[in-house]
Amino acid sequence: MPSHSPPPKIPRVDEGRCQACRKCAARKVCRVKAIVAIDPGESPFIDDSLCYSCLVCVPACPHEAIVA
Repeated sequence: MPSHSPPPKIPRVDEGRCQACRKCAARKVCRVKAIVAIDPGESPFIDDSLCYSCLVCVPACPHEAIVA
């Protein structure tokens, strides 16, 4: 019987907590830069086609705005 692992957990940005920091600490630690900000001052989003679910961004955000 094949074992199936659960799908990877892609984190998301909680826009209510996100401060849209100019120098996003979570993006800085993301090796693939999956945290994308389109416009300055707006909350970024996590590009799930780039994210590989390492979750290193979750504790890096000082505002606890990235949740898994």
